[in-house]
Amino acid sequence: MMDIRESAITTLAARGVLDAALVAAATHFRARWESMGGKSASAIDYGREHVDGGKARDPITERQVNAGNLLARCRALLGARMYGLVSAVCGEGFALTEIFARKRERLTAADCLRMSLDDLAELWRMATRR
Repeated sequence: MMDIRESAITTLAARGVLDAALVAAATHFRARWESMGGKSASAIDYGREHVDGGKARDPITERQVNAGNLLARCRALLGARMYGLVSAVCGEGFALTEIFARKRERLTAADCLRMSLDDLAELWRMATRR
């Protein structure tokens, strides 16, 4: 059993729009986007006193730095517009119907998403080239 309403990626995969390599690329992107902080990134309060001898939180971890570097490579590969689409759909989980009002815009966005995920799959060597 799979909940196709879990994310836009699972819905597109269930409809046959995305193949396994593209779903793997979207999942890989989402994991890196979430490790960067994603929507839940919050500011660090440096003025807060640490109690019970607790240590100050490290402002950024090595994992976040690596994820940031990977996402910077993704942005350089895709460009600002396509990176925005991929991060909205794969990272934040927006459906294409939430972003675009008209059907033609959604179809064009689905094609652009497919092409962008294909480029990312090739970058990460997940692609099954035709």
